[in-house]
Amino acid sequence: MKLVNIITPVYNAEKWFKETFESVLNQSFKDFEWIIVDDCSTDGSYEFIKELVKDNPFIKLIKAEVNGGTAKARNIGLRNATGKYITFLDSDDLLDPNYLEEQVKFIKDNGPIISCGYRRK
Repeated sequence: MKLVNIITPVYNAEKWFKETFESVLNQSFKDFEWIIVDDCSTDGSYEFIKELVKDNPFIKLIKAEVNGGTAKARNIGLRNATGKYITFLDSDDLLDPNYLEEQVKFIKDNGPIISCGYRRK
């Protein structure tokens, strides 16, 4: 069981998902599992991501049976999560390389629930 689960809902994100993928792989903190839930994409996202993740055993790719939207995809991810902590990452967002490391430290120092914002480049 990994300490952190990252949950990412995906719908038609093939054109920008590789950058998201790389931002997760470049994390300084490695005690995580990434759960990616494809919400019945029609642009080839599932096949593209399946190829990207094939050599990464810490990534679980799930294909939803029916398109249900972001919230339902996140709930599928939550049902499959086993980590102590959970963070959500949208399929077109990026993580700074030390994001998970800093968040886990912050949680341990300040409490089990935190909320994060974002910044635009």
